[in-house]
Amino acid sequence: MAILRNIIRTGTQNVDDIAKHAIIAVNRFSLVSLILTSCFGIVFYILTGELQILAAGLTEATLLAGVLWLNSRHKHLWASYAYICIINASLVYFSGILAAIIEVHLAFLLMFGASLLFFRKDRDRMISIGITALTLLICEYNYSYPFINPILKTDYEQMLLRWLARPGIILLDSLVLWYYKKTNEALYNDLMKRSKELEAANTSKNFFIRVTNHELKGPLNAIHEISQTLLLNDEVDESPSLKPLAEDLYTASTTAMQEVTNVLDMSQIEAGKINQVDNSPINIRQFLMNLCKVHQYTANRKKVSIVTEFHDQLPLTIISDKAKLTKVMSNLLVNAVKFTAPKSRVTVKAYVKDGLLYMAVKDRGKGIERERLHTIFDPFETEQNNLMEGSGLGLFITRHFIELLGGKIAVNSSPKEGTVFTLHMPLTTGQAAPQDVQQPAIAAADYSGKKVLICEDDEISRVYLAKFLERTGCTTLLADNGANAINLAQQEMPDLLILDSHMPVMSGKETITHIRKHPQLAHLPIIVISGDAYSGESEELLTAGASEYLLKPVSFRTLSDVMRKYLTSPVNNKRLPPAQAIR
Repeated sequence: MAILRNIIRTGTQNVDDIAKHAIIAVNRFSLVSLILTSCFGIVFYILTGELQILAAGLTEATLLAGVLWLNSRHKHLWASYAYICIINASLVYFSGILAAIIEVHLAFLLMFGASLLFFRKDRDRMISIGITALTLLICEYNYSYPFINPILKTDYEQMLLRWLARPGIILLDSLVLWYYKKTNEALYNDLMKRSKELEAANTSKNFFIRVTNHELKGPLNAIHEISQTLLLNDEVDESPSLKPLAEDLYTASTTAMQEVTNVLDMSQIEAGKINQVDNSPINIRQFLMNLCKVHQYTANRKKVSIVTEFHDQLPLTIISDKAKLTKVMSNLLVNAVKFTAPKSRVTVKAYVKDGLLYMAVKDRGKGIERERLHTIFDPFETEQNNLMEGSGLGLFITRHFIELLGGKIAVNSSPKEGTVFTLHMPLTTGQAAPQDVQQPAIAAADYSGKKVLICEDDEISRVYLAKFLERTGCTTLLADNGANAINLAQQEMPDLLILDSHMPVMSGKETITHIRKHPQLAHLPIIVISGDAYSGESEELLTAGASEYLLKPVSFRTLSDVMRKYLTSPVNNKRLPPAQAIR
């Protein structure tokens, strides 16, 4: 067995796996054909005494041994062609002297399969198949118009030929089929192995992105809170030197947070986890105006104004996915403010045309080069500006979400007119949503006498969140993990708990579960603040008993609106039904 193994593997040193597979196939077919031809010649000679067949069989066996020698000398292509030519020549000769055209048809299947196994290039495969087809035509012609005199004279000799020749040809045909079966199984196993490796790598990548996203959002949220605290400070507001710094800090933290979120969104898009559309009523005018107010802080740095234009035909309320639409318009506004000229204007327009809802964001920047317009929506396509370079994922995610909503987005740009991104989507109208009602400004909130427990393991976030709450009259209680929060809540009986979802000692979910089982704390409103935006966490925590779910970075305006729901309600001592996650 060791000798046979060495013969079959001869010439496979220092070659790649694909070439090794073809060389082994040539060697194996040559060895099997050599044995069969030798046995056929010897047995047929013993039974019939025909010396011509014995000589032909041994000659073919010798030539097949030469194929093995060629492979041992690393003449692999010559060896493959030699096998094809030897077998085809023997088919012409033996079909002539034995008058056995039916065996040639069986052999043709063998040679066709061997041509695909032996050669890597399509040109060599076609030449090999052409040689085989020519052999079949010659044999057919000789069968109809014999030019090779047959030596079989009796029915016994012809029957003997069939019993000896057919099994050998069938064996070689079976060897071809076995090879293809083995190859397919190997490819399938390799594919499954690679698929599992890729799945494991993708899972690890997504886990890494998710953990990194959460870890980055902690300090970024703290920076964001500091910037908001500075902007709310009267002394900073009146200082010509400090206010621009506070606005720059707010802009940088907002932009950085958006890029971190874009990376997570990209990961979830690749995993197919955020392709579900959750429609709800949206007051489209109020929705766009609120977004413009949020981004006006960033625009102030460049003395840019963001204005809205609404056509008369625009309905009051549309039905769409608010989270995805927010992401789309935020990405477009971020880019518009980033690339527009200083002291210029960004225009947000909404109108209805041909039964479709159109929204456009126009800036007054230098425009986009014409050759880049067809790649601007590709992932990782980005440009630099004087403030910050993005990841190049925003427009890719924007197009993906718009297509999920059944729409399309286009871009037009010129150096003189700037750039305008226009999207259109199916228009579905609905009744006004209660959450779209304009809420009072932050300064109008007064929660004097209310106790708010803040449970956050990041000290900076904890301190600056407390500073904001104290501006509204709240008494703040601070805890750095869930266990401490529960002990403090039992002692102080707060009116509201603001809870981070990921903490040491006791996680957010465990803390919520303990509180909901506590007889005196069961109705305590809980606002969860999380830096982890992976699909499923919000539902998990809301199901566990959270009242609200907010994503970092926390907007003080949004937090104030949510707090108002629980601190000013006459039934604030009762737990309200869980709301949808605010993203």
